[in-house]
Amino acid sequence: MQSKPQNPPSRHHFIPQFLLDQWKDGDTLLRYRRNRIGEIESSPASPKSVCFERDLYKTIGFPPEHAQQMETLFMQVIDDAAAKVHALLLDGKVNSLSDAQCSDWGRFVMSLWFRTPLDMRGMKDAVGALASAEAAKSVLRGDDGALPPEAVSALQMVVLRLVIDDADRGRAFINMDWRIIKTNNRRELFVSDWPLDVPVSFAWLGSASSYVTLPIGPETLFVAAGSTTLANRIVSLPERELITRQNRSTVGHAQAFVGARTRQAGDFIRANFGLRSRHSVKQSTADKYKRDAI
Repeated sequence: MQSKPQNPPSRHHFIPQFLLDQWKDGDTLLRYRRNRIGEIESSPASPKSVCFERDLYKTIGFPPEHAQQMETLFMQVIDDAAAKVHALLLDGKVNSLSDAQCSDWGRFVMSLWFRTPLDMRGMKDAVGALASAEAAKSVLRGDDGALPPEAVSALQMVVLRLVIDDADRGRAFINMDWRIIKTNNRRELFVSDWPLDVPVSFAWLGSASSYVTLPIGPETLFVAAGSTTLANRIVSLPERELITRQNRSTVGHAQAFVGARTRQAGDFIRANFGLRSRHSVKQSTADKYKRDAI
């Protein structure tokens, strides 16, 4: 007897549940978000109910059985592999990772740069740079493209795969000095819909001053630094300063969500929510193809 085929998932998480689960107190975490009048409000929420958008990675125009393949065959594969590495990193086993595990984690961290709803809207603007020289000029001018929605959607997914699996950026990230910092401070690290801390020139990793930090739990910070000297400097920061710097970035880059375990820093979250701008995906992609065309 054949099993009934499952419906393809339409709820696409841009921050996966294995990461959000670390901030649970019981079955829920504390969700901060901006309400309709612009105030930052908080309420308990399950990790399953935050950081998702329906059909975020759906390819328009594909048959129903294939329209969700970007989620099922790409994003879920990235997240499932990263969840296994995440468990090792929580145990501090960063130096015992295999090459394959480093690649899995690097791919996941790269995906965090480009997978939010804001990024996906930026991808729609950037796909013209792949179509033709004239289309690239149109993207740079900010004009609307003339491509049909189905073509825009398909190219959008191509661009997403390209930027996540960019070989140069991936190699640079894997070759950085990776560390795990366990904190003992009463202050917790937060998570958000864009929880990374990176330098302004983050799009092109590889220099000695490059770094990426990511909270992987309320008391655990992943660090990748462009040099051992920089890694040592980050690790040696006083915990209070380290946590505050990371939280300013995590909360400042938030677009719609900040997650916490407790309410003790609600004033900090409200004061810093969404204050930092991020590098434009549209401009990054357009610049890359503009340089290639020269």
